[in-house]
Amino acid sequence: MSSFPETNIKTKTFWEKPEGKTGAFFLIALLGGLAYVLFKFSAQILLMLQNTLGIVALLAILGVIIYMVLDPKWRTLASYFYKSIMRWITGIFVTIDPIGILKNYISDLESNLNKMGGQLDNLRGQMRE
Repeated sequence: MSSFPETNIKTKTFWEKPEGKTGAFFLIALLGGLAYVLFKFSAQILLMLQNTLGIVALLAILGVIIYMVLDPKWRTLASYFYKSIMRWITGIFVTIDPIGILKNYISDLESNLNKMGGQLDNLRGQMRE
């Protein structure tokens, strides 16, 4: 038995975080672009399938793609790479690091404090009139 109290902290998955939304957008765009390229070059692909050397080349490419999809180490590497790229892209537009979020929050609180001080001065001035 553990002496620590049980905590039911639910962490967000990658897709629930802001970088996940960016990742989903880029994944959909990538799949759309891939479908467009396959459609655009379908005539050339069919020409390659008409001779033996073309079939061998396309099967080699297909074999490499299948290997990358089925190999757990490759999937993990690709997943980490994709997530880090999406975090970097999201970080350009949104502050996602905890220290940056706290600094922004502190600066917002300081500006609110300055505004409140100005409003208090206005109120004191109106009370004296």
